[in-house]
Amino acid sequence: MTTSEHNALTGQSVFIPLGFVDIGATLDGGQAFRWHLDNSGYRGIIGRRVVHISEASGGVVVTVKDGKGVSGVYHSASQYLGLGQDLEGFAQRFADDPCLGPALNGYPGIRVLRQDPWECLFSFITSSTSNIARIKLNVGSAAEKLGFSIGPNITDVVFPEPEVIVESGEQYLRDLGFGFRAKYLVLCAEAVASGQLNLFDLREFSYTDARNALTQLHGVGEKIADCVLAFSLDKPESFIVDRHILRALRKWYGLSEKCSLSYASEWARDHFGEYSALANQYMFHRERLSARAIAWGGPHVDRALPEDGV
Repeated sequence: MTTSEHNALTGQSVFIPLGFVDIGATLDGGQAFRWHLDNSGYRGIIGRRVVHISEASGGVVVTVKDGKGVSGVYHSASQYLGLGQDLEGFAQRFADDPCLGPALNGYPGIRVLRQDPWECLFSFITSSTSNIARIKLNVGSAAEKLGFSIGPNITDVVFPEPEVIVESGEQYLRDLGFGFRAKYLVLCAEAVASGQLNLFDLREFSYTDARNALTQLHGVGEKIADCVLAFSLDKPESFIVDRHILRALRKWYGLSEKCSLSYASEWARDHFGEYSALANQYMFHRERLSARAIAWGGPHVDRALPEDGV
């Protein structure tokens, strides 16, 4: 146990000095899909531990919920929540950016997660032509049916290994509601289980080589690959383009209405550089809340930025 970890321990909890963290926007904003709102924070799995994460002055408090003590939790949770991310440098560099400047002021504390690569890959293959609510339902169902329990709640389960997905088969996943994605999930599980692709090795690859390796998998295009690279494989230069982001790039940075998703992603990586994944999350959050305010009104209007004129 390190000195910093020892100093952070308090009973069944550890304090991680991350600065202000918007736990909701970070854990429940489209990066991960198995965090559950629980009292004043979120309950979920990091590694093979059940934890509850809540905001605190200067950081977050991580409380273990599996009765196994806090050994190792400081390190694993720090890694998961991106302790080493240069948020200060990002904020300084883009303080005057027309999109990110107001987003940084209005929505501080969003971080990029560092998840388990296999669960992340499975989740974003599931995301194809879907939405966050549906992805949560599908991924949660697979975990609860095929994973193994490590805590008292039904959701306290370790995500099933690729070998388990292979053994369960395509039809089983179709019966769980994965539809056409079931085929690709099994094929990708076979590639990982057989050793054809070692996902953890991709953390040491260049962005381009890691992206090329992922897009060789059935059902993994550039967008899904960029999600996995950003949220689990240490590629901060990754930039994900969906309809929200493409709209933002056109509105704030003058990209052509006719530009392709691939061109938009490449342009953004050049423009935002090593901060691409962070820029992506702030941009997505701003556009998502603005769109909700326009579509639904009511309390959603208060969450949109005044600059968006909702």
